[in-house]
Amino acid sequence: MKKFYSLLLLTTVTFSLYASVCANLFFSEYMKGSGNNKALEIYNPTSNAINLSGYRVLLFANGNTSPSVNFILNGSIAAGGVYVIINSQADSTLKLLADTLSGVTAFTGNDAVVLIQGIDTIDVIGEVGVNPGTGWAVDTFATGTSNHTLIRNSNISLGTNNWTFSSTTWTVLALDSNRLGSHTGPTGQTLCSTTAYDTTVIFSPVSAAFSGLNGAANMDLALNSIHANALTIDVELLSGNAAFVNNYSTQSISFSPNTVFKSIPLIITNDTTGQLTHVLTFRLTNAGVGLKIGADSIFTLTLTPFAAVDTCGSLFISEYVEGSSNNKALEIYNPTSAAINLNGFKIQLFANGQTTGNVLNLSGILPVGGTYAIVNPQADSVTLKPLADTLSNNATGFNGNDAVALINGTDTIDVVGIIGNDPGASGWTVGSGTTANHTLVRNSSVKSGTKSWAVSATQWNVFGTDTFYLGVHTGPTNITPCVVYSGINLVETNNVARVYPNPNNGKFVIELNTVANVEMNLYDMTGRVVYSTKLNSTNIINVDVNQLNSGVYIAEIKADNKVSRSRISVQY
Repeated sequence: MKKFYSLLLLTTVTFSLYASVCANLFFSEYMKGSGNNKALEIYNPTSNAINLSGYRVLLFANGNTSPSVNFILNGSIAAGGVYVIINSQADSTLKLLADTLSGVTAFTGNDAVVLIQGIDTIDVIGEVGVNPGTGWAVDTFATGTSNHTLIRNSNISLGTNNWTFSSTTWTVLALDSNRLGSHTGPTGQTLCSTTAYDTTVIFSPVSAAFSGLNGAANMDLALNSIHANALTIDVELLSGNAAFVNNYSTQSISFSPNTVFKSIPLIITNDTTGQLTHVLTFRLTNAGVGLKIGADSIFTLTLTPFAAVDTCGSLFISEYVEGSSNNKALEIYNPTSAAINLNGFKIQLFANGQTTGNVLNLSGILPVGGTYAIVNPQADSVTLKPLADTLSNNATGFNGNDAVALINGTDTIDVVGIIGNDPGASGWTVGSGTTANHTLVRNSSVKSGTKSWAVSATQWNVFGTDTFYLGVHTGPTNITPCVVYSGINLVETNNVARVYPNPNNGKFVIELNTVANVEMNLYDMTGRVVYSTKLNSTNIINVDVNQLNSGVYIAEIKADNKVSRSRISVQY
């Protein structure tokens, strides 16, 4: 009686897994031969041809849980047909049987292979995250996946993501045997389609980043399995400024039948505070009939400033002294071809990861190739204070972990450290040292500041504590000064709706809020007009300036007695 119960239980389990009234693609042959003679065969048991779009084969090597190969399938498989994938290093006679060649067949017997549709696993060979040693047991063979060919039994009509059951569904053949090109199995099966409550939608991936003022990014949605009906889901902006994504409002997204992926373009516009990082959060909501929301229902978009390489010069910080006690100082250098009036320039100190801080407004005239030294009023009166052009604790009260910015108007033009970040007592790493207990002198090749610390951190020579070189700086001179626009004028919304793509390769579109008597001039950073156009009956300007060098340009729009300016980045 006990034996009869076990047999009945096995029969019931087998029926629920394999005697399905519908089917999908599954692995019909696996070949781990000598050398690189390795292959996979995929079978279509259904009554219709299946388009391979959305299907993938993943290879998980040596018990890893992340795939070493992600092979995206394409083409189609006829009803009752097969699709053969062979290793590109296999024997030439074996390669003649291939529909495609791929490194996804680089398995060694102990590597799991997975067939995916959308984000759903529909068949496996081996166990992901497990290394069985030589290979997994198949039927009566202790290491059947190593140095054997496996043929799926003819009664199997559907794959499974459970290797315990799958390992009993194969016939094992000798090394280098194959029956590639056809499979004996059930045909004419109905293609599986999930019922309403089985379909889950998520963001995949759950985050993206964009660098710049204007451009585009994507939010991608995915379903866990194929479905027979159209399904809808809303995507709303949960937090963040909608103006940065073209005044985004909730979108209703529809998945047509047999579709598992959907991409939502985000147009990034009007980031007038591009000096800062902005984070926007989106959420899946209001799932329609037949759809439920999965765990990955939040998408995060991070907007960061674009770190452009200037082709002109401006004031920058040429020396930073973080010495013993109050021996602290900053030096500013003028590499340009003209004396610069310091009115409008300021130093701002951001202590301990703060985003606001003390300000020192600068004054006076800085000659060509000249320096301006700011020293702490409590510094050593013999060695350091005599080198000062001015004394200020507001600008020099740093401790190695406090960011310092040089600002012109509302534009940050140079930084030491990262605003809003506290790196700890040891400071930020710079070359062979840190911003704590060292003197930093800007490399002689640097001709302009940068708001990106990732760039700036590579531009300094590092010296020991209480070493001072204030009063003179070796660097380029007679560089053409940058044209500086205030942050509020960089992208005004009076006339410009959006600029895209940005950055670009010299070809971009300016979309306007007006169509009447528009004049557009494109300036390089020396103030020279490099492109000009007028229009009167359209709100779209298609610009092609791919003959220009890579760099930053200013697009000035004049219309309706108003002026708007947008920063354009051309990259090749």
